[in-house]
Amino acid sequence: METVTGLQYSCCNEDTRTEIEALEVAGRRVLCVAAAGERAFGLLLGDPREVVAIDRNPVQIHLGRLKLAAMRRLDREAYLAFIGITASPDRATTYRTIREDLPEPARRHWDDRPQDIAEGIHSVGRTERSIARIAPVLRRVLAADVARLRACTTLDEQRQVASALFRRLPVRVVLALIFNPVSGRLLLRDPVYYGEGRRAAASYLRDRLVTTLTHYRFDECFILSLFLDGHLRNSRSLPVDLAEDTYSIVRPRLDRVRFETSCISDYLARQPAGSVDAFSLSDLGGYLTIEEFGLLLDRVQRAASDAATVCIREYISTPTARATWPATLVRRGDLERRLDRTDRSVGCTFVCATKRPLVTAVH
Repeated sequence: METVTGLQYSCCNEDTRTEIEALEVAGRRVLCVAAAGERAFGLLLGDPREVVAIDRNPVQIHLGRLKLAAMRRLDREAYLAFIGITASPDRATTYRTIREDLPEPARRHWDDRPQDIAEGIHSVGRTERSIARIAPVLRRVLAADVARLRACTTLDEQRQVASALFRRLPVRVVLALIFNPVSGRLLLRDPVYYGEGRRAAASYLRDRLVTTLTHYRFDECFILSLFLDGHLRNSRSLPVDLAEDTYSIVRPRLDRVRFETSCISDYLARQPAGSVDAFSLSDLGGYLTIEEFGLLLDRVQRAASDAATVCIREYISTPTARATWPATLVRRGDLERRLDRTDRSVGCTFVCATKRPLVTAVH
C-alpha cells in the first residue's frame, strides 16, 4: 500500500445513494472508508445503527471530525458557507465556535491551517486543487458541448450529444493527456491512476460518462460541476447528505458516526468474527497491490456477519478480477449491473456481494 500523506480528498466524489441501496444499512453496523467524510454522513440516511469511518491517513480523519463538529453546530446554510460551497464573510469566526468540540489532534491540525479554513475546507485537498487547475482547460475545450448538453430537453437527446462529444478527436486527446499514469502521478497526484491492475483511464471514463448521461441529466451529477468549474458553488446538485431535504435527517444521527485512524485491513484483523454487517469499501483497491487487496477480502469475509453486504467501487483499477475472491462472498450480478447504470458518480462500476455460509457436501 502506498502511503498517502496530507489531505488527499476534501470533497465527496461519489453518489452515496448507491451504497445505501446496495448495503441495506438500516439497523446495521457499517464500515466505510472515511476519505472526505461525506460517505459516512450520507450512509446515515439509510438509518444504520453505527457507521465506523476508517482511514489510515490521520489528516482525512481530522477533516471528517471537523465536518462532524460543524454539522452539529450549524444549520445547512451556515454549514455550506463554512465549508466553502457558498460564500462566507468570515469562516475563521465560525471555526472558533467549533474548535473546542474537536479532539486535540484535530484542533491542533486546523489551528495550524487558517488559510485552509478561510478558503473553505471543501476545496483544499490535493485532488480538489488539481481538479481546479484542470477545470479551465476542460471549460475551454468543452464550452460549446457543455452548452449543448445543458440545452437538451430529453435524456435521449442528451445521450446523442454526449456520444458525439466523446467521438471528437480533441476531446479524446485532452482526456488522454489528463487521465494517464504520468499525469496521475505529477498532476492529479493520486495513486489510483498509476497503481496495479488499472485499466485505460481515458477510454473507460468516456464510456462511463456516456452511460451516466443516458440515465441522468447533466446538472444532476455534481462531479461534472466539480470538474468543469473546479468547485460546487454553481452546481444544481450536491453530495446526498447536503441536500435541502436530507441535511435535517443526517444531523440528529451524527452521534452514530465514529472516525478511526487505521489501516482498514489491520482494523478488520482486530475485530471479532461476524461483527460487521455492511462494508462500503469505495475504490480502496486502487490504493492496494493485488496481494494486499486479496488479504483485505479475506479479512472482510472473516469479520462479516451472516448475510453481511459488501459494496466495492472500481474506478481505474479492477483488483476484484485479479485477487482471490472468498468463497463465502456471493456476488450479486443483477445488483452490480443496475448500480453501474444508475450511479451518478460517472466513473465507477460496482462489485457487490452478500456473505453466505459455505455448504458442505454430505456423503
